[in-house]
Amino acid sequence: MNLKAIKGETDMGERGKSILSEGLERAPSRIDEVPEERVIRALLDNFPSTVTDFKTLKKGVIRAKMERRELYKCCKFLRDHLGFEHLSMISAVEYDNRFEIVYHISCYGSCLLLELITSTPKDDPSVDSVSSVWGGANWQERESFDLMGIKFNNHPRLERILLPKDCLYHPLRKDFKGGD
Repeated sequence: MNLKAIKGETDMGERGKSILSEGLERAPSRIDEVPEERVIRALLDNFPSTVTDFKTLKKGVIRAKMERRELYKCCKFLRDHLGFEHLSMISAVEYDNRFEIVYHISCYGSCLLLELITSTPKDDPSVDSVSSVWGGANWQERESFDLMGIKFNNHPRLERILLPKDCLYHPLRKDFKGGD
């Protein structure tokens, strides 16, 4: 008898074979075979009241919109349970009555890119920081704060990085009138 058998361990290649040898079959699942559908289903199951829209744009690219109140929890869930390990971009887009903050988050294991979008009203342009989830968000959140005026709650050091610290305006906003 080997040491693994004594400890109750099995080789990775042997995992799951005991179930099949006992005559039990694994139920087929089309969702497990399509990673985009698996991510969408997981988001809808775990954040049913905050995911407001979703769409597969093309193979490997998903867009989901969600309310800002659970953004941090959703991002932590994406990293910890679905394997989204890299945030490549944060951008703010201004509309007449709101801002949208767009996150591009990648899962290399499943070859997926998730475009996660949340909205914030113009009179309260703030969302929770995700810099503790993905370290790369730190500077990108600071850039959105500096140029668009989006406040990232609980950011470790939210300050201007491109403009002088005493600057009173945000030059990428539509209402910015510079040089006068």
